[in-house]
Amino acid sequence: MTEPAPASKRTKLDPEPNRRYSEHQLLHELAEWVVRAGGYISDILELYEDEENGFSARISSQSDKTRELGSATEPLTLISCPASLVFSLANPKPSLPASLLESPSISTHTKACFHLCEHLLLKERGQFWPYIRLLPETFDTPLYFDEDEMERLAGTNLGAGDVVLRKQVWTQEWEVGKELLEEAGNIEDIEEYTWELYLRAATIYTSRSFPSKLVGIATNTPADKPTESSDDTDFPVLIPLVDILNHKPNTKIIWEPTSISFSLRTPENLPLGSQVFNNYGPKGNEELLMGYGFVIPENPTDSLAMKFTVSPRGPAADVWELRKLKQKWTEVFHLTKSTDLGEEDGDNYSLENEWPEALVDLFRILVANENEIQALHNGDPNTTPVSIRNELAVALGLKAAIGQKLAAIRRYDMSLVSPATSYREKLADIYRKGQEEIIISKIQKLDGFLECYARDGILSVSQYLTNNSDFAQQLDQNPIPVEEIEGEDGPFYEEIIAKEELVFLIAILRECLARGKENNSSSGRGQFWHAFVQALSSVPGASFDDFVKPNDVMDDESEGIYTAIAEYCNIAEAEYQDGFIGQEVNSSQTSWAWGIVRAKCITVGEYTFLTL
Repeated sequence: MTEPAPASKRTKLDPEPNRRYSEHQLLHELAEWVVRAGGYISDILELYEDEENGFSARISSQSDKTRELGSATEPLTLISCPASLVFSLANPKPSLPASLLESPSISTHTKACFHLCEHLLLKERGQFWPYIRLLPETFDTPLYFDEDEMERLAGTNLGAGDVVLRKQVWTQEWEVGKELLEEAGNIEDIEEYTWELYLRAATIYTSRSFPSKLVGIATNTPADKPTESSDDTDFPVLIPLVDILNHKPNTKIIWEPTSISFSLRTPENLPLGSQVFNNYGPKGNEELLMGYGFVIPENPTDSLAMKFTVSPRGPAADVWELRKLKQKWTEVFHLTKSTDLGEEDGDNYSLENEWPEALVDLFRILVANENEIQALHNGDPNTTPVSIRNELAVALGLKAAIGQKLAAIRRYDMSLVSPATSYREKLADIYRKGQEEIIISKIQKLDGFLECYARDGILSVSQYLTNNSDFAQQLDQNPIPVEEIEGEDGPFYEEIIAKEELVFLIAILRECLARGKENNSSSGRGQFWHAFVQALSSVPGASFDDFVKPNDVMDDESEGIYTAIAEYCNIAEAEYQDGFIGQEVNSSQTSWAWGIVRAKCITVGEYTFLTL
């Protein structure tokens, strides 16, 4: 463990014998207890309690000692707690049975919670009573929600199982620990170690604790050893008075741990009467609600947690293992609200700008076709994207994934029919609104990304039919016979699924067989098709010149299917005076066109595109 940096020197003021730290008597006594043990509270600080903030601290409006920090030579120490009063598994030494403290089957978190339960039960008999007696007895975290309040979370991560999972984990911890206590047989008040008490202790830790490693504390006891449940020796610690400051994002605050104390210092100007805040870090409302029981409206550090457990299979799995080496992979990603995509940065926009690189890489592999998997395997892992089709598929895949979360949230949005009345219901609605805003911003950014691609890199069915009214008319009068093409045992319909891909198949035949035809008004070839044909010509085995060579590897079953498509094209050809395709089509040509569709066409949900 890294030794904490020594604190900068400051002049320690002796406690003022007649100083009133707070109008709240128990809070005043807590402050005196801390100061007598070697702690410190700035003389400009006042401790208070109100209905909105609970226990907190502010700059005294009555003090004539408030200084302008902007002209100060160093940050101001606001509050300090001596190491002797930091409550943890290391202090005071637990008197719980060794069978619990030394058990390898329970986590350090479980041991810490039972240790806190012990002192909650000791009350005035414990040395930490001035602090313990002010700890909250109930909370506004979701584990304390009733059924009606939980309904406000439906469709969100918390309503979809995260709350249930935490309760299951903590319940199992309590049951195993309680069993160990019962087996020890020498606990007088064993029946008082209830689930409700354990829940209170665990929530106290989630809502006000500091990590022991950050504070610079180790137990150096058997309770600190790795267990089967956890290989981490970090554990939660409680720091009296220091934990009184509420959280505010972006607050400039300095955490200063030393071997003798833990202090909070500020470099900011603090106006008279203003509340003094701590900064817990960039936490989103989901984490704040789950762990602390509050949320922040318009939270600038709000985030959306998305979990992905899908793994590529077959050849794609090998590519994924190689690409994971260059980045840290995690199953849970925290997405933040996106900014608007301006025209000036549209051309330089990449998915990695808005999404975690590892997640984008995973989607690139999941949606890759055979050719793209080979390119990913043989290419430089730092070079992206692999193709326009692949990048488009990634964007659409991400949009579909996050769109499902939006649909779930909106489906169960009770705020639309039943306005929130209780404090907890309001917390839930603020959390829901923030989650929805993040999702909408992501979808809007992806739409902007897709629009940039649509300028000249992709073609939709509707765009092609708009430019080729004769083909659109033919489809209206004589739809492609999908059912007939499927056949009794044919795999074609199962693979293609969408009629739009059949449209693209025929469009490819029209555009490629139309090459060299002068003044052809029916093909509607523009910039996209010139680039498309040019791209095909540069790919060995995919160019039309290679394709027209006899195809000897086509199986009999597929040949019948491709022949049916060719007959449809030839019937249309006979009906058009200027020609529908430009020549008679055979099954080899439709087989080739279908191969191009598989390599270049992408369909996700309602979106179908042909890509360069």
